[in-house]
Amino acid sequence: MNGQQTQVGWFDAMVKKLHLDKVNISSNRLIEIGMYLGIGFVTGFLLRRCAAYVFIAILTLVGLFMLHQFGVITVTVDPVKMQELFGIKQTVTLDTNIMMVWWEWIKLNMALVLSFFIGLLIGLKIG
Repeated sequence: MNGQQTQVGWFDAMVKKLHLDKVNISSNRLIEIGMYLGIGFVTGFLLRRCAAYVFIAILTLVGLFMLHQFGVITVTVDPVKMQELFGIKQTVTLDTNIMMVWWEWIKLNMALVLSFFIGLLIGLKIG
């Protein structure tokens, strides 16, 4: 054999075996889908195992929200300090509902959302 043999990695072999090269999905996109699947699994697993703690945390947040609405306590968040703390750069300010922004993200990233929910359901079932 005079020609050089190229070694194919396991990831490329899997892509060829599943014929994902015809679907035009990049390897970075497949890695993102796998990450969302794993995050969904961990979320579902922990949600199932720690359901009592999650329920208490939600009740606490609802209670704080109600106390804030009735004027018993005041919660103030300084967005400039939050941006500095987390290193978030402010982007374009939208004059729309945050739910619409989330819905647009979901429509653009449907494969990621589906893989997250599949992982979540598997985690809930196993946990």
